[in-house]
Amino acid sequence: MKLTSRERMLDAAETLLREQGLTSAGIQQVVSRSGAPIGSIYYHFPGGKNQLASEALRIHGEKVRRMLGSAFAQKRPVEQRLRAFFRGAAKSFQQQGAQRGCAIGAVLLDLDAKDEALRQICDEILTSWTDSIAPHLPGQTRRKRRSFAVAIICAIEGAFILGRAQRSGQPFIDAAEWLIAAARGR
Repeated sequence: MKLTSRERMLDAAETLLREQGLTSAGIQQVVSRSGAPIGSIYYHFPGGKNQLASEALRIHGEKVRRMLGSAFAQKRPVEQRLRAFFRGAAKSFQQQGAQRGCAIGAVLLDLDAKDEALRQICDEILTSWTDSIAPHLPGQTRRKRRSFAVAIICAIEGAFILGRAQRSGQPFIDAAEWLIAAARGR
């Protein structure tokens, strides 16, 4: 299936956000990576870079939300779900050259006080991830399940940072083992 110019630009923006964060994912880089004519950026995204970034973040966020929901809704013990998810993340991270992080985390690190709209979008996305996995986690109360879900999201984001620093997927595997230990200790 051939992507439209708009879809190619969003795909390029998502990839650039994952690789370089917001400040380095400019209009010129998106045009260059997507192969779309520069004039089409402003046609499809009259709000400029912020609109493009917002839409790319939402696309990335939804992909990850679906992936998390699918991984944690399985009817296997939580230890197996955690190990499978984090090992898969480690493998994918390494296959992509240990350079792509999470677009949400990368963008959040680039934001300043004037970027409230993008911060809010990132917060909504992270909340949707927590909401998608919390019901499938152990814990006697909703609060405990949600707290465990937050720990998983923190572990994922932290593993991306350490993984990039170490050029290795090992931080994902290490994080899974600690989360498994926490799940056993409920």
